Amino acid sequence: MHAQNQALLDALNACIAACEHCATACLQEQDVQMMARCISIDRDCADICAITARFVARGSEHAQHVMRECAEICGICAAECEKHGAHMPHCQECAEACRRCEQACRQGMSAAA
Repeated sequence: MHAQNQALLDALNACIAACEHCATACLQEQDVQMMARCISIDRDCADICAITARFVARGSEHAQHVMRECAEICGICAAECEKHGAHMPHCQECAEACRRCEQACRQGMSAAA
């Protein structure tokens, strides 16, 4: 089962790292207040990805539910980061990681259904 979920776990972990990096980089921006929503959603996304990775890794019966929430929050985070991506590379990188993770969660839900 672990090998079957490795791509999902990799996407989740990459998303955690990208969101944490983005939030930290946003805190260094000149207008931090303008980035407040991005920072907040980055943190939420990193947290849901972390709990999802744990549920998937242990084969929890609740993994499907958590993957659905994770996909939704990753999509929200990607959309927020895409607003800033043109002039903030860390936001663009985060948006890309979130979109990959969103897709991996949706594929994981389909595979387990």
